[in-house]
Amino acid sequence: MRPFPLSHGQKEKTKLMLKILLVDWARAEITAKPIRQEVFIEEQLVPEAEEWGDGYDDEMALHLIASLDGNLIATARLMPDGTVGRMAVLKSYRNQGAGSAMLAKLIETAKNNKFEVLKLNAQRTAESFYAKHGFTPLGDEFMDAGIPHIEMRLDLS
Repeated sequence: MRPFPLSHGQKEKTKLMLKILLVDWARAEITAKPIRQEVFIEEQLVPEAEEWGDGYDDEMALHLIASLDGNLIATARLMPDGTVGRMAVLKSYRNQGAGSAMLAKLIETAKNNKFEVLKLNAQRTAESFYAKHGFTPLGDEFMDAGIPHIEMRLDLS
């Protein structure tokens, strides 16, 4: 665990503890699913069929789950081919470092597993976030679930 400078719901600033776990889908499903439901389906209006698909990708992926003082706040997944996806931070915890901590853990995990490149399809509103972590855009904008996206990659070699 590492100190995480959040003051969520508190008047005095205190350092809370962000914990990031790497788990398979069997363990992640009960924790990641509610976060993705809230962020993608309820907030961004992604159709459920598009979010959940056939479940194959989730079963194949390594999942990250972030909690802050026992509250589940974020999730992401890393596919065996180096694709990062389904990165979601609950709205009330955004812009406070949880996403950066999650992405740093994804990059570290990929390097430790000898990945040469990470790739992702970023929502255009999150493009600058990924760029700050070294990802570069590729190709043209495209629509996914009615949301503008751009493919991005990070060379790890």
